[in-house]
Amino acid sequence: MANPADKFKIIISDCHLSAGRFYEGHLNPHEDFHFDEEMCRFFDYFSSGEYGEGPAGPVEVELFLNGDYLDFLNVPLGGEFEEAITEEIALQKLEAIIAGHPKVMEALRRFAAKPGKSITYLVGNHDAELCFPKVRERIVREWDPSARSGEASAVPGGSEGAARSGGPGQSQSIAENAKVRVIADRDRVRWEGGVEVHHGNQFEAMNALNFERPTINSFMNEPVLNLPWGSFYVLKIINRLKWEREYIDKVRPVRLYVMIGLVMDPWFTIRFVFLSFFYFLKTRFIYSSRRDQSLRDTAAILKQEAANHFLDLERQARRHLDENPEIRTVIFGHTHKPMNRVFPDGKQYINTGTWTKMINLDWRGLGSQFCLTFAFVRIRPGEDAQCDLRHWVGEHSPHKVFQS
Repeated sequence: MANPADKFKIIISDCHLSAGRFYEGHLNPHEDFHFDEEMCRFFDYFSSGEYGEGPAGPVEVELFLNGDYLDFLNVPLGGEFEEAITEEIALQKLEAIIAGHPKVMEALRRFAAKPGKSITYLVGNHDAELCFPKVRERIVREWDPSARSGEASAVPGGSEGAARSGGPGQSQSIAENAKVRVIADRDRVRWEGGVEVHHGNQFEAMNALNFERPTINSFMNEPVLNLPWGSFYVLKIINRLKWEREYIDKVRPVRLYVMIGLVMDPWFTIRFVFLSFFYFLKTRFIYSSRRDQSLRDTAAILKQEAANHFLDLERQARRHLDENPEIRTVIFGHTHKPMNRVFPDGKQYINTGTWTKMINLDWRGLGSQFCLTFAFVRIRPGEDAQCDLRHWVGEHSPHKVFQS
């Protein structure tokens, strides 16, 4: 039984809910999330029973969606993936996602409706559309029953206990009310007990968002998203090739996939590599009003790619812990690789993994796999927070400690 003073944080990331299994009249290869029923039970579990009402009243549980929960990059409109994303286009994509996962949307509403329960959404690199105010407000109205009925509305403000490290105008870039908060002006939130949460994309030059300049004016003089290069790559290369090889964005590590593909699937792999290089040159060295590119960012991307930097972010997490002695646990998502690393000095790095299926070519975890992982944080006043990586199993044995 929970201590009456305990606060719980349930953190999931990288679920990549898109437009549903069927979209625009056909089977949708861009939908990567297939665990709607499991997720509904997950939300219901952590808002009822011992996490519902206690002897002292409602148990405080915050559901923290740590980036890439919704996947706007995987939603085509009219069969096309537009790279100049306006607020209107972003809203159309959001409506498609809501329509594609009605049971999950209803479960989120049930969760937020219960006493002591709240939802916080931190932006990642697949949901930069949250930078648009109307997109944030639409999510709040969808998930908060009181906002839907007009009793409350999305208002500017900060997340309680959050480390405010964003750029100018940060108070205008958060939609929030008592139940649902959407944070789109910074890359981190800090809680009492020495815990800090990041999506993780800001540690990669190719996926880092510009929080000081989230939109740019296109040639039509209408604000469009200032997307990182990795997002353009998904929109124009990965999504195009998924019609031929649905698994292309699920394989890790990519370099090993290319080496194997040159032997097993040479023509497709050669096209994949050629298109990747061609599009990088086109988007990094040819000016477009729809993109914001600089030689400094291009050099950083090339440096990280040459060093095979996209692994599990463990080194970046350790460096961040060393630079911030007040933090004891740092929690990332982004890499799709679940991890619970306790260092010799007692500090901790948790990666929440993904709720999508992955194909691992690394010998340490060879094969197709999925694991419904999440971070479980218990905060008690005056103590260090207790943080675990756990695995959602189901109704009879709801969750257990994840063994990596």
